[in-house]
Amino acid sequence: MKQIVDVAPQQLGEAVKSAIKQAGLTQEEAGIKTGIPRNSLNRKLNGGTFNFDELVRISQVTGRKLSEIISDAEALASA
Repeated sequence: MKQIVDVAPQQLGEAVKSAIKQAGLTQEEAGIKTGIPRNSLNRKLNGGTFNFDELVRISQVTGRKLSEIISDAEALASA
């Protein structure tokens, strides 16, 4: 069983930023497609807290599995 790594909001924000960028989206486009206002998305990407529903929508619009985004955040946390 894989050990769960404690992920800080900043690391999750960095992983989400990366997923958005890899999908070829701007933060504004990601905000529109996810229904998260751009200013709220920006705040969350810079250390705010995402709720589960927001993470699912981000996963859907970026074409990445949520588990992959979380794994990226865990990698940043353990680096």
